[in-house]
Amino acid sequence: MLKHTSGIVFILLLTLSVFSPGWTQYIDRDPIHEDEYGAGITIAMSGIGLGGFYRFALPSYIHVGAELDFYIMRDKYEFTYYDYFTGYPRQINKFNRLFILPLSIELKRRLFYNSVEDDFRPYLIGTGGLTFGMNFPRNDETELSFLPEEERNRLPTDDEYRFSFNFGFGLGIDITSNESFFISIRPQYRFIYFPQSIAGENNHSSFEIRLELGKRMVQP
Repeated sequence: MLKHTSGIVFILLLTLSVFSPGWTQYIDRDPIHEDEYGAGITIAMSGIGLGGFYRFALPSYIHVGAELDFYIMRDKYEFTYYDYFTGYPRQINKFNRLFILPLSIELKRRLFYNSVEDDFRPYLIGTGGLTFGMNFPRNDETELSFLPEEERNRLPTDDEYRFSFNFGFGLGIDITSNESFFISIRPQYRFIYFPQSIAGENNHSSFEIRLELGKRMVQP
């Protein structure tokens, strides 16, 4: 479902870029290219992340910067339903409380900067850096009783703290109605692999959709 949603969003934005006169006419001045910063929310296949970024403007419409995110992860078989008697949500198969914090360096390259207006900016981005993971198992015997024995034996019983690396790449679009503020949306894939398993898994890579709210440091 996440993959289908991201594809529809990206195709819609790309279609608007082709048929909207304000976005496809050739510009008669140099495109704005300044430092930028902001916050982002990431919806992954196995969790959700919040974070922030700061990017420095380099020649050739390239930005280099850093981002820090905080992910709250779901278990492999976890799902949530609402209890009609109490009105509160209830989680099933929630055995771990896993948090992942990637600190990444970014390299962002704007595309078609001489062909489209500044209010529509396609770009490519690559990221890489360190990742810290921490897991606090619940050890709920009632929940564990529903698991097959081989799955139960794979679950950790003690708190876990792990370090690893992360790498990612994405294709996105910055959309703005003025020179300073912008909204960015991009599908991306982030690769995270822990040499020593955490929450019963080594590979926590995921396809993601990231939404950013940012501001450019435009000189007055």
